[in-house]
Amino acid sequence: MNTEPARPEPDSPSAEPAASGLPVGRRQVAVRRSPKYGNFVLIGALLGAVVAFVLTVSIPQDLQYARDNGFAEYSQLQIFGFLLLIGLVIGIALALVVALLLDRRSSRRSRVVEADKVDVHEAPAQVESETIDPAPAPALEQNPPHLPPTTNEGKA
Repeated sequence: MNTEPARPEPDSPSAEPAASGLPVGRRQVAVRRSPKYGNFVLIGALLGAVVAFVLTVSIPQDLQYARDNGFAEYSQLQIFGFLLLIGLVIGIALALVVALLLDRRSSRRSRVVEADKVDVHEAPAQVESETIDPAPAPALEQNPPHLPPTTNEGKA
């Protein structure tokens, strides 16, 4: 009789290495650097807001000229709001164009490497049920947590 444990075949899907997180195969994958689009959106929005603020401060507010020529009168806060909306849209759009150009450039510099394929199957976690002690339950009913205690200690 043979006392050695039976070894699974390498092509078997229920092999021991798959459950333990060991490599089960090798594949060729392309590796490249990619820009983080969220960072580009944030930087574009900040630059658009700064440009809107600078334009708001640099525009002279001449209400008499507006009244004489029939233009609408806007406060500087309203002008800043208009320019902020426009600046955010344009800033984010330009930043995303830059990110796309950098992404296209990085795709040309991609490398092909071999990677190990790992199959990991975790067992579902068992939920432990807690037993509730019946003795403290009446005390909670007498003194709910949101109300002060009902004792008269310290009162004369």
